[in-house]
Amino acid sequence: MKWRYIIIIYAIYIVISAILKVIGEENFPGNIYLFYLINHNQLSILNPVMIFFSKYGREYIWIPVTAILFILGGKYRRSSLILVGGFIIAIILGEISKYVMAQPRPFLILNNVHLLVSEPTDYSYPSGHALIVSVGAMIVLFTLPYYISLPLFLEALIVSYSRVYVGVHWPWDIIGGWVLGIAIALTALNLEELIINIYNKLISNIVKVNGQNKMNKRKTN
Repeated sequence: MKWRYIIIIYAIYIVISAILKVIGEENFPGNIYLFYLINHNQLSILNPVMIFFSKYGREYIWIPVTAILFILGGKYRRSSLILVGGFIIAIILGEISKYVMAQPRPFLILNNVHLLVSEPTDYSYPSGHALIVSVGAMIVLFTLPYYISLPLFLEALIVSYSRVYVGVHWPWDIIGGWVLGIAIALTALNLEELIINIYNKLISNIVKVNGQNKMNKRKTN
């Protein structure tokens, strides 16, 4: 995708973030209504599922997926390397955004929140879970066959929804996370050649170091 379109997506994220920063999440139109609509319609049969995806659907799914893709090699390794690049960018921009925005979690603002997990101690916007899984979902959508990418995309949607469902995020935390995540995923895809080159250089340096170590051992023996 052309850079100008990616920049537009970043700009949309910045505009959304600026409005939220000025008026606060609790005053953003529809945010409280959507939160209660999701959080107050919990089903006991779904609660364990939502708790699982909320707690483990990020690291416990996407790290193994990335590792397996790397091991498989070929087009799958290409996808895994782009995922790693996207995740690194997401972690950096996500943490910066959280501290710039400094938005409190909904359970700190609202009454009668049905909290199903322990209270996170960091800021709310954007959702780090939504950010990471959206980056992953978009990258695999562009780089892997549909029978792999679509289940992972669905998993990303469930993880994102679950964060509001269990009571730890505002709906606009999720929306903001996805907007930023889409921009970062497209950025990583555009930087594919750079990411691959960095990987190849790292592997080359590791091989050289290992070769030198073996030669030094032989000399000492």
